[in-house]
Amino acid sequence: MKYLYEGTISCKAILENKNRNCRCLYVDSKKRTRDFRYIIQLAKKRNVKVQICNRSELDALCDGTKHGGMLLEADLCTKRKLENISSGFNVYVDGIEDPYNLGSICRTLYASGAKSLILPLRDWSFADKTIVKASAGAFEKMDIYWIEKEEQLIHCCREKDIPLYCAHRKDAISLYEMNFPESFVLALGGSFRGLSSLVCENSSQNIVIPYGNDFKNALDAPSAISVLSFEILRQSKWQ
Repeated sequence: MKYLYEGTISCKAILENKNRNCRCLYVDSKKRTRDFRYIIQLAKKRNVKVQICNRSELDALCDGTKHGGMLLEADLCTKRKLENISSGFNVYVDGIEDPYNLGSICRTLYASGAKSLILPLRDWSFADKTIVKASAGAFEKMDIYWIEKEEQLIHCCREKDIPLYCAHRKDAISLYEMNFPESFVLALGGSFRGLSSLVCENSSQNIVIPYGNDFKNALDAPSAISVLSFEILRQSKWQ
């Protein structure tokens, strides 16, 4: 099946990070920016075919006009199984159903310095280009691992003696009272389905984001991850 990735940000991230087999870069003949020239050179260095097209040809290829003058035909990434946990800040997220949310989560985590994102194994191929675009290319830059069972995550944490922290209200301390170590895994659930009891039972410490008003509902996952991840960055860099 052919997958076409739209726009300079997605195309550049895919070509720079070499996680995929790339087949052809389609470029608007009227585009002459420095970014376009750089991406074309990336493609040539990787022996990827570069095809110059007019705008109507590009529109016909992707059934739309939001490509910005560039499309890249590439394969899906190979899903990497979790066999080891990186040192540093790692995140496990469960219960994400929306590809835009997953892309937003990747963007935030990469910007805040997370080393890896761990996800339950599922087929996201129907929305792969949406995730890449919504992540501003971060989906290509991060180490992303997939697990079939949560026991794999727990086993890896124990094997490496890396603590697992859960964003879970029961028996939790405030995020701002938490001193994060150099290496750990932070686990979060989606707004419609929280973390499983198995993951929570293996938590070294539960963490909660304190609110400024009396509000009983959870933040959506991208918002919670933004708050958590940039507090972790602040502690690691400026505390």
